[in-house]
Amino acid sequence: MALKRSFRFVDDDLNRRLIVLLKKRKVGHSVDRNGVIHYSPDDAAFVGNDLIGSIRGDVFSAWQVLTCPEDWIRRYRDYMTQHEIPFTEEISNGQLWFLLPRKHRPHAWKLEEQPVSSAEGFLAKPAG
Repeated sequence: MALKRSFRFVDDDLNRRLIVLLKKRKVGHSVDRNGVIHYSPDDAAFVGNDLIGSIRGDVFSAWQVLTCPEDWIRRYRDYMTQHEIPFTEEISNGQLWFLLPRKHRPHAWKLEEQPVSSAEGFLAKPAG
């Protein structure tokens, strides 16, 4: 089994909870020295929807995942911090994502120093 997918909650406690769930559900995985969890693409739907999703649901009862180009990360992080929007960070397949409550509307935020690239460079993935 090739472990080509990876995920890590930046919050160590959340990440440990995910590792416990993976072991309990007997999902093949490995954890590297940085705490990044590696698992098979064959398990991606189960790991993402059921296991990661259950932890996300414990953090925020109704949630969404905000992804953005790398050059927007600081802008989003600063905006959420300045506006006291709760969020936690995740690293999925090497990309930083933000988990935040569903009630917020990132597409409507006025971010400082807009990059040259289009505002269509992010996806808000509601769930929960």
